[in-house]
Amino acid sequence: MLKRLTNAVAGLLSTALIMTAAACGTTSSTASSTTPVTVDHGHVALFTPSTEFTLATSVPLNRWNQFVPAVTNALVSQGFTKKNIMSTTSSTLEEQSHTIQDYVVQQVGNNQDEPYADAQNESHATTIMVAPAVHRDQTMLAYGDLVSQPLPDQRDTDDASAWSRLASALTLAKHAGMHVVVLSDMIPEFTPDAYIQFADAAAIGRMQARQMINKLAMNSVSKDNPKYVEILLPLGTDPTNADETTDPTALFNQQAFTGMWEELRPYFLNGTMRSVSGTLTSQTTNEDWKDVSFKATKPDMVQHELQRRLEADGDDDHLAAIDGVIAMNDYVANNVVAELGALDYVGSAADINPSIDILSIVSNITGKKDLERAQVPDAQQAPTVPQSDHGDHASRPVVKSSDAWPLVTGFGAYVSNMQDIVNGKQWLTGFEDRNVFADKAAIICNTLNADQSLSTLNFLSVQGEGAMRTSILSWPVTVVYAGNLKRELIDPGYISLADAGL
Repeated sequence: MLKRLTNAVAGLLSTALIMTAAACGTTSSTASSTTPVTVDHGHVALFTPSTEFTLATSVPLNRWNQFVPAVTNALVSQGFTKKNIMSTTSSTLEEQSHTIQDYVVQQVGNNQDEPYADAQNESHATTIMVAPAVHRDQTMLAYGDLVSQPLPDQRDTDDASAWSRLASALTLAKHAGMHVVVLSDMIPEFTPDAYIQFADAAAIGRMQARQMINKLAMNSVSKDNPKYVEILLPLGTDPTNADETTDPTALFNQQAFTGMWEELRPYFLNGTMRSVSGTLTSQTTNEDWKDVSFKATKPDMVQHELQRRLEADGDDDHLAAIDGVIAMNDYVANNVVAELGALDYVGSAADINPSIDILSIVSNITGKKDLERAQVPDAQQAPTVPQSDHGDHASRPVVKSSDAWPLVTGFGAYVSNMQDIVNGKQWLTGFEDRNVFADKAAIICNTLNADQSLSTLNFLSVQGEGAMRTSILSWPVTVVYAGNLKRELIDPGYISLADAGL
């Protein structure tokens, strides 16, 4: 009897265990069917120039130590894991070329059998992003890091060796199945999978010239009442010593002037635009860029240059009438504003469009009011007034008030300049929207690591053929003035209301 009872209990326990196991198996199966599958997007290695740490606000908005985190965040949003994203900075091209060479050799040596570009094995897919750590002098740094610096035809021996080493290492990486994306400056003798091109000299110069032309309504200006502008091209050396064949900054200035002169030249030819100093005439060509260049390594050099230009008319008793100053970057623009104030020019850019006042601008930035920006055209001919109340009716031309504040343009979106943007002392600045570039760079990396064609990305263009074929990412320079400062800088989180003095 006891034996039969024991056998019965054992049977019940066995049945219970079987049912429990079955239930557990069902639960496990259900859980596995609802748990999302983790996709490994592979690896990304970023190599960029180092950025000197500073708490100062008188620096460009875009620097490498801000761009790299933006790219990292964008990659994470695309599905990459942070542990598979590495970033390395280098202070020189020589150092960077060795660092990248060591990285590539190590990766190839450790993973000789790994299919880097195999879409079925994305965990091994790797994209290298490289921004060459080229030397930039103080003048070039004033534009910000996200600016493409031209490469002169002649390079010193050390740089030539570093460029060659860098090209060889990246070529080895591509042969091993890795992908390469180059940022900012192209690498000689190497074709990447994609090239992210930031604003170059011509684009920066062209932007400021076009904005000036539009704001001054040049198409409705008469040669009897011309506009007066000055161009200030900053250099790190005296213009007489500048050589665009060896000096990147000199080449940058030459290209910047070419970009803006293509826009301005027609108005100098028809007489509706002139230069106060006479440095620009209808006979000026692209080769005359040195005529408007000057050494600008100290603030007082900028101020003295502007003063010299404005005093070129030889009239010490009256201020020279000037409508616009193309200052190239915010460092120069800041010092132009200081000198204009010291010379007792009055008003602001808002005075050129009287329908807008500073209160309206502030209300717009704080989100309380939209701006209506209707252009007020100038007279086709300078007005005349009687020469004497009691004389004959002879008359003389009257130019605009000679102490009226001109339009001042720049580039770099310095936080320290934002209050001048708001109050109209500096009319506009420009910058590269780093969040846009970061987001699209992440999409490029994700596409490459999935072994998909970049032709599916409609924001890329294509340059070259065959082995020289590469995809290009470029984006228009973002122009910022008081009327859109909130939308372009405050809303995206680049600056705060306090930064704008509000």
